Amino acid sequence: MYKQIQAAIKNQISLGNLRPGDRIPSEIDLAAQFHVSLMTTKNALAGLAEEGIVVRSKGKGTFVAGQAPYKLFFSEESSNGKKRQLPMKPQLIGMIIPSMRTKVEQRLLDAIEKAVDGFGYTLVIRVSRGSAVKELQSLEDLGALGISGLILFSIGAQHERRTVIRAEELECPVVLIDRYYTDLPLVSVSSNNQAGARQAVAYLVRRGHHRLALLTPPTEHSVMADRLAGFDNAVIEHGIVESSILRFTVPYEVFNVSRKEGAERIEHWMRERHAEFSGLIATDVELARLAYHALKRMDLMSGKQLVTFDDPEIPEVAYIRQNETAIGGKAVKLLMNGILRGEQLQGRHVVPTRLVFPS
Repeated sequence: MYKQIQAAIKNQISLGNLRPGDRIPSEIDLAAQFHVSLMTTKNALAGLAEEGIVVRSKGKGTFVAGQAPYKLFFSEESSNGKKRQLPMKPQLIGMIIPSMRTKVEQRLLDAIEKAVDGFGYTLVIRVSRGSAVKELQSLEDLGALGISGLILFSIGAQHERRTVIRAEELECPVVLIDRYYTDLPLVSVSSNNQAGARQAVAYLVRRGHHRLALLTPPTEHSVMADRLAGFDNAVIEHGIVESSILRFTVPYEVFNVSRKEGAERIEHWMRERHAEFSGLIATDVELARLAYHALKRMDLMSGKQLVTFDDPEIPEVAYIRQNETAIGGKAVKLLMNGILRGEQLQGRHVVPTRLVFPS
């Protein structure tokens, strides 16, 4: 019976239903599923661990170790009677990311996976889905797997940093991406968001817009803090007085939880204040989309120009493009220098942005 359980688990891995880093059902769950004793399931998982197919961690559980599925069915003895060498346990790099929903996250993930693979390591991904609790649990799960290094794209709020503090305690190198903390020593790689905001303001000024609106979420993490700082510095550089600037802060929950509510709130604001600005900068791409469609619905786009961060997929809107490939490659290079060379990781690393004009 224990061999049947092992075969079932190997089959799930081979089919891709269980991937490197996924948690295997517990001994109790397997016993209930296969109607066997706990001793049988214990022997089954112990045997898989000896083969290097799973990794067991006391108090944490059992996880898929990450060998390529076709290797799982190699026997120790070949047809000619000679012993085969079992596949080596892979070297794992952990990554925690808020979601894989946006184009930025998808391109970033693609760049990191390619770079990690280039070093012969396996990337194990956990998605926090914006939850601090899930983010912290993901970190514990990756730690239990025995990862060699961690790339952390934290949800990043200044008041919620348990995961970042816990990551400092891991016995492996850690690199933050898209976030940094001035009072924590962890190395970080992110876009030059201040320069990007200055590019956005300069673009509008060159096109004759000196009455500006700023549409932004609250300053809850370093990305927004830098974009707002860049905006403030740019308006001073261009001699734009504060009375010529409209600022509208929209809580994250408004446009993350209810798109309809977010659209209605922005449309109401636009209806009341549209005559007071000609150029608009949105520090978040979703806010830019809501603002554009609100202005179009009310036929108020005439004479106005929008700029945002990241591609809103609206031809008339200029945007600041991040170089996700460079960010991912830089993060992996720093991490591997820490793993392979023992280099001390430190400092903030910024990657240039560029302005993409409307088509």
